Amino acid sequence: MVKVEIVTPKGYAYTGEVEVVNIPTEEGEIGVLENHMHLISALKPGLIYFNGNKEEGFFVTEGFVEVNPKKVNILAEEATPIGDIDPGEVKKKYEEVVKKLAAAKTHEEMETIEKEREIYETLLALVVRK
Repeated sequence: MVKVEIVTPKGYAYTGEVEVVNIPTEEGEIGVLENHMHLISALKPGLIYFNGNKEEGFFVTEGFVEVNPKKVNILAEEATPIGDIDPGEVKKKYEEVVKKLAAAKTHEEMETIEKEREIYETLLALVVRK
């Protein structure tokens, strides 16, 4: 078993022991078992899930993950249980972000909104799949 902690600026979103945790990183999705080698990576918006169960995972945005042989620390800007996410609300917000992107006037504004669009697009793909 490996101990997993998901921490956000609001506090602990999850803490527990699991057989395997899957984590979306900038390098791709990784699976972590007990005795995994040391690793530090940037999180990519996506689903963290445990023991192969995607129905009870957490949607995370940006952050970092630190892995050692006995523990996985996930520091995320946001972490929301996938079951708490309303697909209709996600679709609505995605459409709003797409409209904001179309109306963006500066390069900096476009980059900021594009990051937000990518997050909602990933989240939409996850909740529609459920």
